[in-house]
Amino acid sequence: MSFFPSDFDPRAEIRGILDLCEIDTADGTVRFLIGEDGKLIDANGDEWVGSALGSVSSMESAIDGVAPSGTLSLSFFQDPDTGDVIQQIKDLGLDYVAGREIRFYILPLRSVADMTNQSRTPIKWCTRVSRQVSYKFSGAQDRRIALSFEAWSERRQAARRIVLNTEGHKQLTGSANPSLKYMPTVDFETEKLFG
Repeated sequence: MSFFPSDFDPRAEIRGILDLCEIDTADGTVRFLIGEDGKLIDANGDEWVGSALGSVSSMESAIDGVAPSGTLSLSFFQDPDTGDVIQQIKDLGLDYVAGREIRFYILPLRSVADMTNQSRTPIKWCTRVSRQVSYKFSGAQDRRIALSFEAWSERRQAARRIVLNTEGHKQLTGSANPSLKYMPTVDFETEKLFG
């Protein structure tokens, strides 16, 4: 079974993939095209708004007990004749996004025409949890807003260990596996067997 829809050939001469991001907020869900200017309405009727100034850091994998984390950021120039964007976000407070889901999608394109006549729905490939918003000021009007996120597994090091035995299997799945009572409980070493 392929990750992509059956009518999408990732090896075809003409193809493309859009990166999409969906953020839960206190006022509902907001949707973004990552690294692309414009607006897209998908097959579900959901609207995605994009900016070439938006970016996502590399998506980490869970290695050595560290939970995957990353940053979604937007760089912009503050128009002195409009309201202060960063102050408006600060006024919303951290609870506006903290602890809420941030979901990442891809949208395969068969041709340029798919940009305006979308016949497929985005494919979700990753879910993270929003943590905090940070800001960077450079010069008089250059601004950057960053939303950091971590995986659902960020506290797994503190989780209680589940032993792989009959009771542990029941704790994980809800039903005991009686065959696990025959599982070896001793590490056999060559010198003990043949020495």
